[in-house]
Amino acid sequence: MEKKLSGWGNNKFTKSKVYLPKNIIEIKNYIKGKTIARGHGRSYGDSSIQPNSTIITTKLNKILHFDSKKGFLSAESGISVLEIIEKIIPFGWFLPITPGSKFISLGGMVAADVHGKNHHRKGSFRNHIQELKVIDENKKLIECSRKKNSTLFNYTIGGMGLTGIIYSCKFKLIKINSHLIEQKIIKSNNLKKTIQNIKKSNNYEYNVAWIDTSAPTKKIGRSILFCGNHLKKQKKEIKTINFKNKSFKIFNIFPDWILNSFTIKLMNTFLYNFTFESQKQLNINDYFYQLDKIKNFNILYGKKGFISYQFAIPYKDSEKGIMKILKILKANRVFSFVSVIKNLGRDDGFLSFGIKGFTLVFDFPISKNIYNVLDKIDDIVIEFNGRIYLAKDSRVKFDRFKKMKSGFRNKNFLDIRRNKKKNFISLQSERLKI
Repeated sequence: MEKKLSGWGNNKFTKSKVYLPKNIIEIKNYIKGKTIARGHGRSYGDSSIQPNSTIITTKLNKILHFDSKKGFLSAESGISVLEIIEKIIPFGWFLPITPGSKFISLGGMVAADVHGKNHHRKGSFRNHIQELKVIDENKKLIECSRKKNSTLFNYTIGGMGLTGIIYSCKFKLIKINSHLIEQKIIKSNNLKKTIQNIKKSNNYEYNVAWIDTSAPTKKIGRSILFCGNHLKKQKKEIKTINFKNKSFKIFNIFPDWILNSFTIKLMNTFLYNFTFESQKQLNINDYFYQLDKIKNFNILYGKKGFISYQFAIPYKDSEKGIMKILKILKANRVFSFVSVIKNLGRDDGFLSFGIKGFTLVFDFPISKNIYNVLDKIDDIVIEFNGRIYLAKDSRVKFDRFKKMKSGFRNKNFLDIRRNKKKNFISLQSERLKI
């Protein structure tokens, strides 16, 4: 059937032929020329859209094997984070890396190589994957791991679906003793203090800060840092969380102007001034998946949608580069409410986003000067040897992308792509020529 698709940012819609396979045979039948896989549609731009054939994997959502004693799980790619954690938490296990939403597919986690609030300790999802099964351009199911078909394994992780259709993934879980997180909140009144506090809090398992993009000039980069550890106290029985009652949908009634520089500045000021330093216990849902409280929060930005933008800059120049970007946002009155800064603790390699540095992510409403401002930010990222996260990208131009640090120009990846460009192609890969 034909359907209009967009990324989670809702900033561009494209008519696409979509297919919903229930098994491997049907996947193979739907690889017809240009093809890309799509899970729950939570990548923000055009990375999971192909007008000729978009294979939606949500019906491929079975758990294939769960070792509740050793903590290994194998599942089909269309299963969501929600479906996984509902299964594993009662047995005392949790995801080694979790994205900021539980409505993301396992295949999407692999394709984007997600990084969580614990990257400074555990790296990206790549570091915990044991095995993948990928359907290639010859419609063969290929098993791959670090030892078997390792090149395909390494470049499928973070490869944005460009190496084939991910059928399944096996990965290692982490042991937990409670469904609760011990959270500590620390406030910082400028960027220098924010970076210092994040570094000082690296002993926490989880570490992420909301940053105020509209702060007064002398307080640019002020933030609220949320540190967390799994509760260590042994529980006789880990409480099962009813995740389905923890979110709701809203009606699409919001005008395009509802989120603008004035209202976002107002919300940012309120959040910063009325959040207080504290220590308390939260359940896993409330700590990790704040955005999921409104399941379709993306419609708050109106019919024009919004642009998400995430970059990383190496430690050496991170403070200087981030300050330069925040000053551009301030000068142009381009503000974001959902704005996060965190520490990336290692270079994950291959096609992964993770480097030793700091990363920021913004969600910007569409405005008259937004594209001009983002072009300027691209140039700063290039200047400071940074990179962007393709799971968030919807508009970077090829001439700028090729100047950014990226594994997508690695010879091994290019060799893989040489045989796959007839099939596995997204709108994003065409735009960025990868």
